Amino acid sequence: MNTSHLDAKPMRADARRNYEALVAAGQKVFTRDGVEAPMDDVAKEAGVGRGTLYRHFPSREHLFVAIMKDRVDLLDAQARELLNSPDAWQAVAQWLRLYHRSAAEHGGMSMRVGACLTDDRSPMAAAGAPMKASFARLWAGAQTQGTVRDDVTADQALTLVSSLPRYTGEDAPAQPYLDIVLQGLRA
Repeated sequence: MNTSHLDAKPMRADARRNYEALVAAGQKVFTRDGVEAPMDDVAKEAGVGRGTLYRHFPSREHLFVAIMKDRVDLLDAQARELLNSPDAWQAVAQWLRLYHRSAAEHGGMSMRVGACLTDDRSPMAAAGAPMKASFARLWAGAQTQGTVRDDVTADQALTLVSSLPRYTGEDAPAQPYLDIVLQGLRA
């Protein structure tokens, strides 16, 4: 994410309010209408103009980064915590379940985020780099224990889980898909 304007100096109070309103509006609009909802809907929901929206978030992906920041930080912390688990397979499975749940809130976000994580030019890849590195260490530990396939990389596992369908309704639970993938990843 291009945060140079955020890192250089603190935001004015009104700019901070607009930023936070846009992130909250993005969450609401993307949850309600999916990640392909028009960006103008986000600006309208936040009560700001298009210029304000694009000044803070030059692209849809930049807004995704802001929306997903807390989740990405949580996933990174969880992966680092699980590194000390005696059962590496259980640690990997637990983390991948959390990763899967984290992306289910916004329709279509998981696949977009998963694709962005593997594109080094992407703002999401930069924002998710610490999380990916922590998961890669967790995955490598499981490979060392021989509990996950040695012919699958951590990035491939993330991409696979990111591509799974996510249903929020009771009629079509997504859990069976994840269970199938987890079985396939196990050594």
